[in-house]
Amino acid sequence: MKKLKDVGERWITRYINSTLREKVEKLSRLSVGDDAIDIPSPQKILVAIDMMVEETDIPRGISWRDVGYRAVTSTTSDIAAKGGKPIAYLVSLGLPPNMLLQDFEELWKGIIEAAEIYGGVVVGGDTNTSSKVIIDVVCIAEPPQRLVSRSGARVGDIVAVTGLFGSHSAGLHALLNNIEDDTAIKAIEKMLRPVARIKEGRVLSEYATSCIDSSDGLAESLYILSESSNIGFRVDHPPIDVIAEKYSEKHSVDLLDLVFYGGEEYELVVTIKPEVWEEACREIEEVGGRLIKIGHVIDEPGKIYVRWGGEFIELRKRGYTHFLESSFSR
Repeated sequence: MKKLKDVGERWITRYINSTLREKVEKLSRLSVGDDAIDIPSPQKILVAIDMMVEETDIPRGISWRDVGYRAVTSTTSDIAAKGGKPIAYLVSLGLPPNMLLQDFEELWKGIIEAAEIYGGVVVGGDTNTSSKVIIDVVCIAEPPQRLVSRSGARVGDIVAVTGLFGSHSAGLHALLNNIEDDTAIKAIEKMLRPVARIKEGRVLSEYATSCIDSSDGLAESLYILSESSNIGFRVDHPPIDVIAEKYSEKHSVDLLDLVFYGGEEYELVVTIKPEVWEEACREIEEVGGRLIKIGHVIDEPGKIYVRWGGEFIELRKRGYTHFLESSFSR
């Protein structure tokens, strides 16, 4: 079977350009393969970038198509947290010469698939040789009229999320431990195809006082909002996914860890003033999403309390940090 070293960078570039030409020519005055690309944009633009590295971000057992999809979703989720609408993507790839041609093609198909789902167009990027796969995705987006930072939460605000937590980390645990029962398969399926909440983020930009995406875990997201806004949280209703609950019981995995410390759900964590809560919920439902109330902002900076097992516990600040530990040791 052919590998990338058998065809070289020129073939890779021609292949990539052949998948982009039609849509890019509708968007840009410059052709695919030029030194740069011009795109229509409002006066202000929103930009996010995220990198995926094989050693730390790609667990064994995941298809290359899913890897490509997740790489674009990861960057897009940061745009969603600010209420942005994707316009264009730039994708840089570090690729090992021994990578199979069909694996590369599947990786690229996943990238294109995700970009189309989120309404953006892949317009260019770069390729280089690497010992392991590296995927760097830049998303250029149209900002909302009102941008929401991480620092606007106020005491009394409602804290809410756009989805349930725990199934993604259960899916990762199942992949790493070769668990294949019905619950594990459902968890893996959710983990492989997370959704960046673009539509929800657009609505929430009108109502939220603070917002962050949950890619680093629910606990870490709450702590970042807490530090940025100088407040604390009381979580009365942890957003537990029933798949995670079943998986925890079946495989003796700590449910608190799955829900709060797993990461990569790509849900939005927001604070909203109580007086606009009902209106925000209605508008979120109109775009096909949901808003789940989990607690309130409290006047105890840096403190996060969670109702767990019938009592409140203080949530520890713990999560994955690059350069300090293996991403897949959890």
